[in-house]
Amino acid sequence: MAELQQQHAANPGARAPHKFLGRELTALIHGQTAADDALRASDILFGGELAGVSESTFGEIVGEVPTKEIAKSTLDGAGLPLVELLVHAGLCPSKGQARKDIEGGGVNINNVREAGVARAVTAGDLLFGKHILLRKGKKNYVVVTAQ
Repeated sequence: MAELQQQHAANPGARAPHKFLGRELTALIHGQTAADDALRASDILFGGELAGVSESTFGEIVGEVPTKEIAKSTLDGAGLPLVELLVHAGLCPSKGQARKDIEGGGVNINNVREAGVARAVTAGDLLFGKHILLRKGKKNYVVVTAQ
């Protein structure tokens, strides 16, 4: 407990005691595995890497952020231009704004920054064969599900 107090005194913005309490309560109520999955999902939503994430953990993310569906066939071959996908997902109001956001470095595909406005999203970008995690800025997420 003293260590948490020291961490909080050194950096109150890190919210170490809050995070500790959240982890402990989740583990107490749902079990340690669920707490670990929830922590991993939270890390992903704050820009963490998707490498090694399980489908069940990613499923928790799908339940927490807006989702949009797209026909899987639109991702075949050359795929769908990223600017069109951003508009379809509702992250950008127009293709022009999507281009500006991409050029400004504010767009991520599966938590990897994308800076190419000519980028097409293909079936190779799908996570677990059906999802794409799009992020604009720090907090605007949409999971696109290919059906």
